[in-house]
Parts: sequence; C-alpha cells; structure tokens
Amino acid sequence: MVATDALGYGWRGFKAYAGPVLSIAAVVIIINLVSAFLRGMFDSSLLSFGLSLIDLAIGVFIGLGLVRAALTVVDGRAPSVEQLLSPDRIGPYLVASIVAGIAVVIGMIFCFIPGLIIGFLLQFYAHAIIDGRTGLGAAPSPVDPIGALRASFDIVTANVGAVIVLDLLLLGVNILGALACGIGLLVTLPLSGIALAFAWRRLTAGQIAALA
Repeated sequence: MVATDALGYGWRGFKAYAGPVLSIAAVVIIINLVSAFLRGMFDSSLLSFGLSLIDLAIGVFIGLGLVRAALTVVDGRAPSVEQLLSPDRIGPYLVASIVAGIAVVIGMIFCFIPGLIIGFLLQFYAHAIIDGRTGLGAAPSPVDPIGALRASFDIVTANVGAVIVLDLLLLGVNILGALACGIGLLVTLPLSGIALAFAWRRLTAGQIAALA
C-alpha cells in the first residue's frame, strides 16, 4: 500500500541520513527564530513590511529546497544544507506557488472546503518541478509552472484514496510529534517530507533507491 510504504520509507530515510536531515532542520529553525527576533525589534510598519518580504523570499527558497532535499534522499544520496537556498528552478516554483496560492485562497472564500481540496490536489507541484517529470513514466525534462500544477492534479486525482490515507497518516504522525513538547517534529516533519517524495516517485513510476 502506497501510504504505509511511504511512511516506512520516510522513517528509513530519516535514519539513514539523520545527521544531514537534522542539520537542515536546525538551519530552518534558526532562520525562523532570527526572522521572528528581527520582526520583534522594529515597530516601524515599513521595516516590518520589508522584513515580511524578505521572509517570503527566503520561505520560497526553503520550501523548494526541502522538497529537493527529500527527493535527494529518495535518490539514495545525502541531502545538504546548501540545497535549501539553491536558485535552481526557483522561477517556475515561484510562479506555480503564486497560482496555487491564489487558487487556494479563492477556494477558501467559498466555504473553506474547496480551498482544502485545491491544496490537496496541488500538493505535488514542487516535486514535479524538481523531478522534471509530469506523469507516469514521463521522461525528465524542464516542467513549466502550469505543467507542474497539472501533473500534481492528474497524479492525485488518479490516486485519491492512497493520497488521502497518506496525508491523514502524516497528519497523525506530526500531531504526535507536536505533543512530544514539539521536539518530535524534528523527526516527524523530515519523515513526512521524505514520505511524500517517495509517494510522488511511486505514483509516477520514478526511481526509488533502496534503503535498509
């Protein structure tokens, strides 16, 4: 079953590359803490706005970098902190993120549930952008933002049951991680990222490295 296989692979991936994965998690935490500290230092609305824009830009890099790192684990290689701020494919990811964000917001306006559904259907667009594949068995090639969104939509709609179960499992795992004074999230969040990367590769018939 895709969901349980992904969860197990996520755990094995975390164990296999615990050092690099925790280093990445530490850097993300430090960046967020520094950002929060700087925002708290300034009362000026203009400075706060400027810091918010910087936060947004860094968040875009980190968001794509985390997916890149997770797919690196699925490739059977150790991820690195440098991947967090790599500019590779950042343009298509930014455009796709804006389009997806607008779609989710519009969906939220209509009784909230449509927004959740849209977010659910588009959850793999970053994976498509990094992987350069748009579907089952597709050969790697540069993927444009709309193509990445469409790829996520197609893959999720073709595997709705499996993806719902996986998302619910990962939600439960992260709730448990949060209950452990939040420290458990250092394990459950990277595990979740690796599990989603595994699911993307499995559902698109991509390469998956064997992990003990």
